[in-house]
Amino acid sequence: MTDVEFERIVKSIQDHFTDGLVLVVGSGLSAAEGMPGMPALAAHLRGAASALTGTDAALWANIDKTLAAGEGLEAALLKTTPSESLELWIQGQTCSLLLPAELKIIGEAIRGNRTLPLTSFLNRLLRQLNGLPILTPNYDRLIEVACELAGYHVDTTTIGQYAGSFDHGRSCMASCKGIVVRGKATVLDHYPRAVVLKPHGSLDWYRQGTSAVRCSLDLPEERVIITPGQNKYRAGYNTPFDKHRELANNHINQAARLFVIGYGFNDDHLQVHLASRITTGTPTLILNRTATPRIRELIARSPACMCLSRPAAGNGVAITDRSGTVEHTGADLWNLDVLTRELLR
Repeated sequence: MTDVEFERIVKSIQDHFTDGLVLVVGSGLSAAEGMPGMPALAAHLRGAASALTGTDAALWANIDKTLAAGEGLEAALLKTTPSESLELWIQGQTCSLLLPAELKIIGEAIRGNRTLPLTSFLNRLLRQLNGLPILTPNYDRLIEVACELAGYHVDTTTIGQYAGSFDHGRSCMASCKGIVVRGKATVLDHYPRAVVLKPHGSLDWYRQGTSAVRCSLDLPEERVIITPGQNKYRAGYNTPFDKHRELANNHINQAARLFVIGYGFNDDHLQVHLASRITTGTPTLILNRTATPRIRELIARSPACMCLSRPAAGNGVAITDRSGTVEHTGADLWNLDVLTRELLR
């Protein structure tokens, strides 16, 4: 790749970060900060499974055979559907694994011992008048913390911090600071805000009867998250997952451009609308450690999609679009921190 060609790509990346942007953040961003991923969760569940008895123990034995054969947790849970009690056990074990890691990362960020890459990125991003939609299947709250540390109000679609009810209409008004006149129109003026939507749930969502509340305290109660497997498709149509999925899809459909970070395109709750918008020409930039076969297949069908990934040599960046892949030595632009530092000055 010539220097002229690379500079053209750099300019197109810089131009991508303007109004109308929607972020899709996958587990890759959290994993880079030290949050356990699916392999760690599978190992954790296998280590804790001796506590299971009866039908749940028998079901887990089938799941464990699939894991032992080298298949991933998602595949194992698709082959053997957990009972309701086993699913609750998996949810509880998932939280017990994630919470200590999340607490450590957030504590370091709050103390100023660590800067979250998303915070650095948001500090240099154009602040959108209508808010920045951030869509994620992640349960952890690193995105919310990163946004607040960057000076953003975080709209989680809830009102309240300790027994917060899900009320999208009221929550979107919480960042309003007044009204302004623009031309002939009088409009609401908001503080910088991010709309964080989590169609798989969050570690601060707790079960309350048939619904849920948001509480920032660490309670010994059932948390509302959708774990991998067949049941996640059923659960995804329950409150509040359904509303977050609906809002996420609306933002995807209205996006002028998409920025996808650490997302593997393996989730049907977001995938249908997201892939459709990308393949029909919505300008899309993907940051992923690896340009997986699924990502490459998507790019091959998309006229305005580019992926930045780690090159085979390890240093620099691999740039993949519909015409193929080229590598460039130098800055690791597939890394959000590096991309922010090098290109968003």
